[in-house]
Amino acid sequence: MLRQAASIQADKLAGETMDRNISIGTILSELVAVLSASLRDFAIFAGGLGLLTAIGVIAGVTETESASLSFGYSVDASQGAASALFELVLLVANIVGGYWLLKQLLAARGLLHTQGNRFWPYLGMSILTGLGAIVGLILVIVPGIIVLIRWSAASGYVIGAGESVTDSMSTSWRATSGHSWAIFFAAIVVFLGLIVAAGTVVTVFGALNATLGAVVSAFIESAASGIFAGFVVAIYSLVSHDTQQLSETFG
Repeated sequence: MLRQAASIQADKLAGETMDRNISIGTILSELVAVLSASLRDFAIFAGGLGLLTAIGVIAGVTETESASLSFGYSVDASQGAASALFELVLLVANIVGGYWLLKQLLAARGLLHTQGNRFWPYLGMSILTGLGAIVGLILVIVPGIIVLIRWSAASGYVIGAGESVTDSMSTSWRATSGHSWAIFFAAIVVFLGLIVAAGTVVTVFGALNATLGAVVSAFIESAASGIFAGFVVAIYSLVSHDTQQLSETFG
């Protein structure tokens, strides 16, 4: 009965969020507020991950394009085991660092209502949502984009509200209902803005020295990852409404 009541109340709260004025402008404003509230933590994340990547670039065990902005990590088979190992280290650092940054951003906005380690549920949720998005993108591009949008607040629910992996995904799906276009276009604005800014800055430094351009690109890519972590928290902040209380009452 409690689970059923929680589900009914969650649907009700999700419906209430549809009446809120969540637009491209409010999402971008909240993103600025989220990052501004925790600039030190953002700088630690971007600087630490950027430095690690830059070390790999200088050592020749990883590559970063000097005139582009990319996300994720790849391994060139021609680079051998050292490159593969370093890319694995980068991947782990990005996942662990991303979790830490999300937790700090949520806390700074008063959205962290759980204590203790939520890393493993976060990792499980990330794997499931990532696989779902990949399958959707492979089959037909549109479903992949849809699930990315509808699950965009899942990290907030699993870390901030302490929900389980599957509950965080389903709650995010309900909470973002009616706001998909605003979330989509806000993400496009952020992504294109980063592409233009990064392309301009990195191209200038790359023209001076290719290695310097690659090092600068490493820091910019890390900063971009941090900005999108802020984007996730901004979405959660806007759509979560009072579902944190729901989790505490019926959890």
